[in-house]
Amino acid sequence: HTHTQREREREREHKMPLSDAYADFLAVLSPAALGATAMIYSNIHCLGIMNKPRYALKGFEHPYKPWTDAHNDEKSYRGYKASMNQVEWLVYSVPLYTFAVAFSPALPKVGHIGPWLCLPLALLYAKGNVDYMKGYMLSAKDRMPGFKLRTLTVRLMLGMLLGGVGCFLLQRNKIVTLN
Repeated sequence: HTHTQREREREREHKMPLSDAYADFLAVLSPAALGATAMIYSNIHCLGIMNKPRYALKGFEHPYKPWTDAHNDEKSYRGYKASMNQVEWLVYSVPLYTFAVAFSPALPKVGHIGPWLCLPLALLYAKGNVDYMKGYMLSAKDRMPGFKLRTLTVRLMLGMLLGGVGCFLLQRNKIVTLN
């Protein structure tokens, strides 16, 4: 063996070839990864939005104590409440979205692009999440457009998930042929 042949053998040993099944799995999960990242990042982005007026308060120090005079600011408090709500929704929404993506290939007519059809829902969720924070910091009433958009996307994700699971089970158990 020459030095170059040994290097090539070592390179081949260290490369991790993807099986076709694994590559197909990653292809389906790519929109799940992108969408979940957008949803999670919208929460992170909103932390910055929430903190801006809080840090503008004279004498603000951590931890945040909205019951004290120094931290008693309506805008900061509504931002804090919005942030807690966003965390609660995210805990349910990311798994729901991920499973909707995973089962969407079983949907008739659109299954071949099903995972990518889910991605706009995640992006709209993220937009609704940011709109919710910005609106809630203005007033409880102004939170509603963002809240409604985020709620609509979660309902659509749930519909895609249930439709995908139903179609998968019908086809898997040979009850019907859909695609």
